[in-house]
Amino acid sequence: MTHPPRRWHPTHRVGLLSPSANPAVEPETRHLLPHQAALHVARLPVMPNTTLEQRNAVYLGHVEAALGAFGALPLDAVLVGITGPSYALPPQDDAALQDRLSADAGRPVILAARAIAAALSALGRRRLLLFSPYPGWLTERAERYWAAAGLDLVESFKVSDSFRAYDLTPEEVADGLAKLAPPTDCAVLISGTGAATLDAMEWMQARLGVPLLSSNLAMAFAACRALGLPASEAMRACCPPLAALLR
Repeated sequence: MTHPPRRWHPTHRVGLLSPSANPAVEPETRHLLPHQAALHVARLPVMPNTTLEQRNAVYLGHVEAALGAFGALPLDAVLVGITGPSYALPPQDDAALQDRLSADAGRPVILAARAIAAALSALGRRRLLLFSPYPGWLTERAERYWAAAGLDLVESFKVSDSFRAYDLTPEEVADGLAKLAPPTDCAVLISGTGAATLDAMEWMQARLGVPLLSSNLAMAFAACRALGLPASEAMRACCPPLAALLR
């Protein structure tokens, strides 16, 4: 019997590790993946009475144990939905960690910062404008990370001196993006998986005239490219040049 293409049952399964209080990475990743990919989520450990800096120092050490939360679920890839901890590492060490996690898991394990690097490379963009919802110390780490990765950081736009990623509204993100005047040969990166970015990116991508990336969008792109999946409607709306690189 010849069957029509599947509409609801997935052909692939993607895992996502999320910080416990992150409000955006799960719903945004679901929108950014095509319907052929089911999304299965596990949470990284809760760390009460700790600062953001203290959590960032230990999050990556919890990834291997957290991968075990999926049990025998047959995942095709796993996304690690946190960007900040990678910024404490040299990019080559971050890449080596991703390679080791993938080899140990027997499937692609995709770190958010490495997904961003891959998306920038795919777009052929070596100049970057950083849109940061981080406190100053983490913005500085992000700047050092991308400079060490060989990118030309043309500007850092800081939303606040405190951590705002989890409570930024799409309207606030769009208002911040409206203040930018990016050079035509750069890309704009909204770093951090916890910010509500999709509406703002859809509203602003044509106005800015350069590719708009976010941590969540880059992770979805990396998963789709690794698994041979097409771009979703959300990815095409938020970053048409990146979506066009998928089949």
